[in-house]
Amino acid sequence: MSTLLQELNDFSLQIAQAIELNDWEQLSEILIQRQSHLEALLNVPSSHGNEHTIQSVLESIQVMDKLFIDAVQLKKTGLLKDFKSVAQGQKVVSAYYATATN
Repeated sequence: MSTLLQELNDFSLQIAQAIELNDWEQLSEILIQRQSHLEALLNVPSSHGNEHTIQSVLESIQVMDKLFIDAVQLKKTGLLKDFKSVAQGQKVVSAYYATATN
């Protein structure tokens, strides 16, 4: 089970890197892989000792996911702002060409 827990921890680092690099395809692949590991973790036979560990891991993942969601929202906001700026620039250029050709 410790290998599984380490792999889940590694996924958090990979997710953070994918978000930082705006690599949304890689992020999707990482999340799919992580999901299968989470399902494997939940299928580990329960014992008194590992129930607490599993619960702690899941809570930690929830906290990290909240941070990841916030980071993606910030990226989305920035991309929307950039898109609006480009769209406005295109309108200005189009208006310039329209008046220059008249």
